[in-house]
Amino acid sequence: MRRAMTLRAQLLVLQVVIVLVLVCTTGFVASALQERQLREAYVDRMAGVAQSVARLPAIQDAFDDADPSATIQPIAEVIREASEVTYVVVTDDDGLRYSHPDPEQIGQRVSTDPSVPLSGRVWTGTQTGTLGTSWRVKVPVYGDAADDASTAPVIGTASVGILESELRADLTDDRGWLLGALAAAAAVGVLCAAWVTRLVRRRIYLLEPEDIAGLLETRGLTDALRSQSHEFANTVHVISGLLELGRTEEAVAFIERSGYGGLLTSSAVAPGVRSPELAALLLVKAVTARERGVILEVDDASALEAPATPDASSLHTDALIVLGNLIDNAVDATAPDGRIRVLLLADGTHLRLRVDDDGPGVPAHLHHQVFKAGFSTKVPGMREHSRGIGLALVRRVVDRRDGEVVIGTGDLGGARMAVELPLPSAGGRSRAAGSGAAAGAPAGVAAAGAATAGEATP
Repeated sequence: MRRAMTLRAQLLVLQVVIVLVLVCTTGFVASALQERQLREAYVDRMAGVAQSVARLPAIQDAFDDADPSATIQPIAEVIREASEVTYVVVTDDDGLRYSHPDPEQIGQRVSTDPSVPLSGRVWTGTQTGTLGTSWRVKVPVYGDAADDASTAPVIGTASVGILESELRADLTDDRGWLLGALAAAAAVGVLCAAWVTRLVRRRIYLLEPEDIAGLLETRGLTDALRSQSHEFANTVHVISGLLELGRTEEAVAFIERSGYGGLLTSSAVAPGVRSPELAALLLVKAVTARERGVILEVDDASALEAPATPDASSLHTDALIVLGNLIDNAVDATAPDGRIRVLLLADGTHLRLRVDDDGPGVPAHLHHQVFKAGFSTKVPGMREHSRGIGLALVRRVVDRRDGEVVIGTGDLGGARMAVELPLPSAGGRSRAAGSGAAAGAPAGVAAAGAATAGEATP
């Protein structure tokens, strides 16, 4: 079984994840802004260079020469080298190049569409040309107007560009300090997360979630016990008052009605159960079940005498384990205002224990699994380390006693847990006094007990 992650590890991992997500998000946004600013800076530079070339009188006048490239090419190369751009290309109105970093491309038509700058507009974007993919700006080159009232004609274009590879290289160089700053921020964040984790653990005294849950459950139990102590104090005051008035019989009756005292063997919870240990268990379980809003009742047909031999006492001790765990499971499975019914009966050969509840029951495919150690159908949460033990103990006792345990559906609509434990015998006779005949009970009671015992057998 894989071990659950400790609270310390959970806190540390959660905080480190938060730090890394924030750092990565910040880095992505900062990188995008940095690239945007770099591109805008390049656009401004390229636009300035292109406008300067387009408005240069020597360039404009060279369009009328027989060989315009002889004048334009040297000027364009000087400007290109001075402005640190990839190329400066000047074309005529047909798109024929007058300048280019590769002299062999001069006189050839440009490989991209020049229609936008030839229409008198500025174009900016990324295109792939003879030198590769570049970020470029294209502007129109105007000639001389016929007169002051006329518009100057577009006689060519000036295109200035920078290769995308060079732009990415510059961006990578600029990102170096950014990545270093982000790495330092991540390291500081992880260290702070470790410090916060340690501080939180110290504040909760190094407790794990299940330990905290156990403390909260203990606190709830303490509050319940405190409320019971107040109730018990009031009961004691009433008893004290009755005794002061000399009303002893009324005091005894009041104690028995309250369920806090009286003879265990004459308790109203289980009048037919004469075994002190089991009667005491039923009394305590009834009180604890009541605190959780569950009604625990003992079947009127229950009949069990006190153990008369050491073997019988040993059997009753094992019965305590079985009955206690069965009742605890039933209480856990029952909602508030639910009901649990218990039957204890010795029929001469077996001690029969049966616990019914009105909970959801146990699915048929889980009948064998619920007896395995560690298996539980309860909702995960508090005290998981103590789950899946009760029914495993029941199965262990039943197997040791050569008994039988069966899961079914009871009269209350929920699960029915029925257990049979063989009674110790001597000379072929029962040594437990649980049957009506052995206990000296009336025949009617014995018959009723036997009939009920037959019903309890799964």
